Amino acid sequence: MDSLWQDLRYAARQLLKSPGFTFVSVVTLALGIGANSAIFSVVNGVLLRPLPFPDPDRLVEVGHLHNERGAVFGAFSPQDFDDLQRDNRVFEHLATYWFTAGQSGSNLTGSGEPVRVGTALVSGDFFAALGMAAARGRALRPADDVVGGDNHVAVLSDRLWRQRFGGDASIVGRTVTLDGKLFTVTGVMPPAFEYPSRDVDLWLPVSIFTDDDVPHRREVRWLNAVGRLRPGVSLEAGQAAASAIISRLAQEYPESNKGWVGAVLEPMHDALVGGVRPALLVLLGSVAMVLLIACANVANLVLARATSRGREVAIRAALGARRGRLIRQMLTESLLLSLTGGAVGLLIGIWGLDSLLAISGGRIPQSNMIHLDPTVISFTFLLSVITGLLFAIVPAFRSTRDTVLPALSDGGRTGTAGRQRQTFRSALVVSQLALAVVLLAGAGLMVRSFWRLTHVNPGFEPDQVLTLRISIPETKYPYPGKDAAYRNELIDKVAALPGVVAVGGSKTAPLRGGGEPYEFSAVGKDGAPRILHARSGAYIVTPGYFRALGIPIVRGRDFSRQDNPDAFYLLVNEAAAREFWPNENAIGQTLLQGERRAEVIGVVGDVRNDGLATDAASAIYVPITRFSRSTLNMFVRTAGNPLLMAGVVRDAIWAVDRDQPISDLGPLREAVSGSISQPRFTTTLLALFGSLAAVLAALGIYGVMSYTVSQRAHEIGIRMALGARAADVLMMVVGRALTLTGIGIGIGLLGAAALTRLLASLLFGTSATDPLTFAAITLILAGVALVASYVPARRAARVDPVVVLRNE
Repeated sequence: MDSLWQDLRYAARQLLKSPGFTFVSVVTLALGIGANSAIFSVVNGVLLRPLPFPDPDRLVEVGHLHNERGAVFGAFSPQDFDDLQRDNRVFEHLATYWFTAGQSGSNLTGSGEPVRVGTALVSGDFFAALGMAAARGRALRPADDVVGGDNHVAVLSDRLWRQRFGGDASIVGRTVTLDGKLFTVTGVMPPAFEYPSRDVDLWLPVSIFTDDDVPHRREVRWLNAVGRLRPGVSLEAGQAAASAIISRLAQEYPESNKGWVGAVLEPMHDALVGGVRPALLVLLGSVAMVLLIACANVANLVLARATSRGREVAIRAALGARRGRLIRQMLTESLLLSLTGGAVGLLIGIWGLDSLLAISGGRIPQSNMIHLDPTVISFTFLLSVITGLLFAIVPAFRSTRDTVLPALSDGGRTGTAGRQRQTFRSALVVSQLALAVVLLAGAGLMVRSFWRLTHVNPGFEPDQVLTLRISIPETKYPYPGKDAAYRNELIDKVAALPGVVAVGGSKTAPLRGGGEPYEFSAVGKDGAPRILHARSGAYIVTPGYFRALGIPIVRGRDFSRQDNPDAFYLLVNEAAAREFWPNENAIGQTLLQGERRAEVIGVVGDVRNDGLATDAASAIYVPITRFSRSTLNMFVRTAGNPLLMAGVVRDAIWAVDRDQPISDLGPLREAVSGSISQPRFTTTLLALFGSLAAVLAALGIYGVMSYTVSQRAHEIGIRMALGARAADVLMMVVGRALTLTGIGIGIGLLGAAALTRLLASLLFGTSATDPLTFAAITLILAGVALVASYVPARRAARVDPVVVLRNE
């Protein structure tokens, strides 16, 4: 311990004697370690940490296997679920729930400003299946989920309890008003509980949904299922048992269950985080490359410093210091350097983690589990130690390998050892450049993909449109009649405002999907009926919807309030017209939905309803008067900045009904931008890491070229004394840098061609080996290398041979 303490004190003194070297090394390492710490915090919280449930490895999402559509989740009818629950022998608990972000909600009124809260409808054994108890009061139980029973009970999230009710400890047993009905609060869940989504504010029994809300028929599929496997039952065994039941139901009910051939069980953890796993692993690999480049840079600095300390090492060796003792001293110095960089990097990681969560747009699942904890601190410490050994071990062995005599002689610095150090430093630069190429290639592909995504025509014009969402309370405005009158009054009130150009509404918002799975039929030319199923679904809209969103009506006309109330009209998009009637005019075509006859009165432009990254699929538009829904997304086209109209639009709605909650109020352009927040998150970080890699590679080239010039000063002086021109010396140094750059880029392009294929699932409209991107990064790095080597080259070209030879 005395020897170790002596080494530490000596290392600290040496680092303080070289403040420039210490500062540059610490900052370089801190950037690399800090980036790794921040990304690992996310990976740890999302991918590595188990779900906050008891025995989470036994929890599964249960879905269907369809012979054409593959694995489908959220497709249980109440009848199919009841049969599965009754006949299963592999699940300890089996529960169901319904939640769709942006659509599942309740109007909370009665205490303060009316708000729309996210609501999950769950079966009575939902919380038992998850193994979760309430933090206050109790969770729902089977007795609470009985049709016709006392099922007006609610469980609050910790967030809603604190924000809306101020954390009132007496909340349990009190009543809250949801959609005009009184519900008794039975409990409050713990802060970490956010299932099935972080957008859920409260949980209600699924039995409150009656046939008036969703038809309870076997062919109407709208429920999700979650199960807890019995101890000792494997995923495969559970899937086989559930599949046997699903297959049997397909045989017993061929009309409603045709095509549903089995069950799919997915671990709950995979179901929650599977969508972000590829992006997070790519980011983790990227920051690891950044750290390797940083290590190579510091290794070059350590080599340069070891050269300047060659005489010191030789003297210590001559005085009896063993090689092992010298190596230990140098490693101690490097570890002190890396641990200092790690400490600063941890601070950068804390700041970086907050920034990561801010730019993620709330799209990272389990974000409440992401924070600095002992695992992240241990990771950072271990990474610092490994980093210190990684960049120091080779320089330490190389700098102590020379014999004493050459190191103490005047010419020792120009011998074989010097050339070997130069070769090793050149190899480090080549590796830096190769890694930088891989990172820049990935970043370039993501930037190009994101640029294409942001320049996709969504099929509507989001500029100058204000959007908001309301939910019409059915108890106050029951269907049919009062809900339509109330909806029309709201639209008319907003449309009458100065500066409003058009107003329309729909059940869902563009780019969010949510099309109804309605099936229509038509009679073909041969007289045989055929089923028409719009791949994007059916969308419920008001008159004025297309004008408000700038969706062109290509042929025919829009819905109108003056339409015959007994008639059933439809509009289809161009994709549906081409798919359903390829060689005919869609206008005037007759479709059947059950016994109801509908006439196509218009064809509208294609809209990417399911997201910018998906093609515009066939869609049918139906009037809201025929398919009344409580949820209404309203779109207000304005003559100027839509944000300036937000206050007056809200006041106009509240002038009709002061208790009407309004949510998601803001410009539609921001909603469109938010729909691509996840690719923006990945692209931004990869671009940042790629830029950092390019800067570090440039510093590496500059350092090697500067070292080369200093080592070859004697040679350059002789060359110039014998007639070499400054331009010749300039080209010699720059040529050496470009040679190293060419080798590094060549190796990097080969690695990029192989590794960027891992990005294929994250790219949109861009090949993983896009030649334009690869050519661009080649030119960028070549330019960076040219600039980085020019300054040392100019210094070499200005060498005065007389001064150099006199000093020699």
